[in-house]
Amino acid sequence: MEATGRRALQLRVDSCQEVIDHISRRLSAEEVNPRIVEQLKRLRELLTMLDHHLVNENDLYRIETSTNQLLRELGVLFSQNDLGSLYDHTLQ
Repeated sequence: MEATGRRALQLRVDSCQEVIDHISRRLSAEEVNPRIVEQLKRLRELLTMLDHHLVNENDLYRIETSTNQLLRELGVLFSQNDLGSLYDHTLQ
């Protein structure tokens, strides 16, 4: 894969890592089960271990799909605990 394509894949993985990091930090500040926060930290650590040179589009699709599923599930936690939104703005 060419360098720009490889860089694009890396940016997408980095984006998933960043979202997981934001969620982890936010939930650390709230009164939620500490095991949830610990598992999010471990997930982020696992993502940092990925060899970006070996990640392909199919791998990234699974990573992004899993991250989106995690966001949906944690959205329930945010709603049930009246935590508001993770971000102050939305992207369009």
